[in-house]
Amino acid sequence: MKNDPYPGRDLLLNRRRREAILHYRELHEVSALIAAEETTSAAVTDAVLDRIARLDGRLGAFSQVLADSARREAADRDADTRRGRSRGPLHGVPVAVKDLYEVAGTPATAGTVALAEHIADADSTAVERLRAAGAVVVGKLKMSEGAFAAHHPQLGTPKNPWGDDLWIGASSSGNAAATAAGLCYAGLGSDTGGSIRFPAAAAGLSGIKPTWGRVSRAGMVGFAESLDCAGPIARSVYDAALVFDQISGPDPRDPVTLGRRRPRMVDACERYEEAFTGVRIGIDPAFMDVCDNETRATLDNAITVLEGLGATFVEVTLPSVLDAVADWTPACAVEAAVVHRRQYEATPDRYDTQLRELVATGLAMPATDYQAMLRRRHDFTGRMRDAMSGIDALLLQVTGTAAPTAKYLAEIGVGPVWRDTIMLATCPINTAGLPAVTLPGLPTDAGAPVGFQLVGAHDAEERLVSLAYGFQAHTDYHRRHPAAYA
Repeated sequence: MKNDPYPGRDLLLNRRRREAILHYRELHEVSALIAAEETTSAAVTDAVLDRIARLDGRLGAFSQVLADSARREAADRDADTRRGRSRGPLHGVPVAVKDLYEVAGTPATAGTVALAEHIADADSTAVERLRAAGAVVVGKLKMSEGAFAAHHPQLGTPKNPWGDDLWIGASSSGNAAATAAGLCYAGLGSDTGGSIRFPAAAAGLSGIKPTWGRVSRAGMVGFAESLDCAGPIARSVYDAALVFDQISGPDPRDPVTLGRRRPRMVDACERYEEAFTGVRIGIDPAFMDVCDNETRATLDNAITVLEGLGATFVEVTLPSVLDAVADWTPACAVEAAVVHRRQYEATPDRYDTQLRELVATGLAMPATDYQAMLRRRHDFTGRMRDAMSGIDALLLQVTGTAAPTAKYLAEIGVGPVWRDTIMLATCPINTAGLPAVTLPGLPTDAGAPVGFQLVGAHDAEERLVSLAYGFQAHTDYHRRHPAAYA
């Protein structure tokens, strides 16, 4: 190399190598590299788009890739950087959004064929806020049809990067697949009964399901609007907190958010030691008892780590969740019927069987039955509030079966086993409107991810994020990545 006619080649090659391994870095690390001008938004975006082009044919995470607009956004971010201007903590970093968020000029299909012509005139509030904070939107992500359980067969189901046979969760499945495989640095998802928590747990990621109403739903295609919560899926709790800080807060376009302050959960991460002073975390043995051995091992490990940080665990008795679980699907049926009625009545054959039957059920349900469910929901919410009054957080599994396979879920069907092992610890949290943070814990013996959740009282996201960040500061489960996409 002494007579190298290209004296800058080593520097260029080193930079390219650095950019080539950026795909598994955390969002905040990439943002810092862009801010320090050690790389550019254009270079990172090109690298991500290249990975999508090479890998998504196998993974199937994206419903739409917005390559041209992403490159324009990245160029704008780099121009800002050269002028010494940063738009925010997401400046220049590629992210993607679930395909129920409106992105101007693109269809918001909500995982359906029926809404393929639903072209958005403007960005949803959450997407608008991501861009205002500097994020580059590289695409829209596949999801189950209408945000219910099954994916439309014409659109396909994303693969789990940790194993093609493993469940990728529902309905923010594309979010988890793309983020875990290094095809974006965070995904904007939604959760109506577990749809942030299931995919995050299945793919070894961190997610925030907020208190109902803390993030605007304006510009979202709803599923069950009294339960729907918008939130992030990311590689770490810190990254999820960064995104959440940008998208949350009052929005006149969605009146249920009015009066709610914008949180500063990144600050909660940075002072996590304070959160462990005198903290009491509840466990309900009845929930632990339905877990298989590997899920129980994950929870026991989480208890050990959190106790080492100063947490005290206390036994609590939660109210029966059986009605909340049983009522979840029929309540969603009524609210999904409100969302889809016009399109369903015009073109019912464009819906696949599961969502079509759900909407039909909702349209046929007597108002008195729905009102009875609402009464049970209010009763359950009050009982949950009482049960949690003496604790700061609640430790629960996400699913009682560790790393379930798609074959296993097909075998058990939607029955008692599904209720007790899949839905037991998630949809009741939506019923009560409570926040939860999901994060990866001790994996299975085969190396598959297993997640757990910390649940809090209304508007307790900051405390939950502090506790979760403390866990991740003393473990490295969130730094594991699927070798197949390395």
